[in-house]
Amino acid sequence: MIDGVNGPREVNPLEGIKRPSAEKSKEKKKSELGDRAEFRYVQNVGELSKEAKSISSVREELVEELKKAIESGNYFIDTERLAQKILEELSK
Repeated sequence: MIDGVNGPREVNPLEGIKRPSAEKSKEKKKSELGDRAEFRYVQNVGELSKEAKSISSVREELVEELKKAIESGNYFIDTERLAQKILEELSK
């Protein structure tokens, strides 16, 4: 058996070299030409949308709490932590 460019081929002395059937070639062409869309995760989109809405409300509550703390003078910045974060970002 002689190996071809694409690897060894099966040879049957009665049939010759096996070639892909016409049906397989047509199926391959159809899949290459046609566009496909799968909607497996459509249900998850609704769930993720609900979750995103709840997250934004939590953030709004946090912003309101921070505003109140700043206005009342009860919000203090941890300057050492802030400096450490700045140094970490600069070292990247």
